[in-house]
Amino acid sequence: MFAVPMVANAAGYVPSIACGVSGSPVAGSTVTIGCAGATWTPGEVIDITVSGNTTVTAAAFRTAVTSGPFTTTAAADGSSSASLALPSNANGTYTVTSTGEESGNVDVETFTIVSPASNVVSGGSSSSQVADTGSTVPLLIVWTAAGLVLIGAAFVLVRIVVRRQRINN
Repeated sequence: MFAVPMVANAAGYVPSIACGVSGSPVAGSTVTIGCAGATWTPGEVIDITVSGNTTVTAAAFRTAVTSGPFTTTAAADGSSSASLALPSNANGTYTVTSTGEESGNVDVETFTIVSPASNVVSGGSSSSQVADTGSTVPLLIVWTAAGLVLIGAAFVLVRIVVRRQRINN
């Protein structure tokens, strides 16, 4: 009779504060996926899968898009760190999934490649890009709202004129 949504019971997901992405997610740069101590079992092998629009170099391995896993080993305190070298043509969103082979813990990190600052000129946009200064509101809605305001103003004006005529007569 009553339906209650169940909370995901997937055991082993790492708390979001335990791991994170550091470094600048810019094409041609390096980002690091780091996890705090006690995230993994000490010395545990961690399988890492990277998916995105282009291939990345992770440690000494060249990984294809949505392939892997390659591995790294957790430190004695259960922490880990994996550096990803982004290619110069990197774009879009990348997802890095780390899974501990012994603990079964899973961490998923996502980052989006941002445009490098070198593409921006002092005017605020590059010569090949035009700044987006428009609105996302459809023009029909704007004209409809303006028309309703004018109709409301006309209605108020007519009411005032009718009331004054009644008072004067």
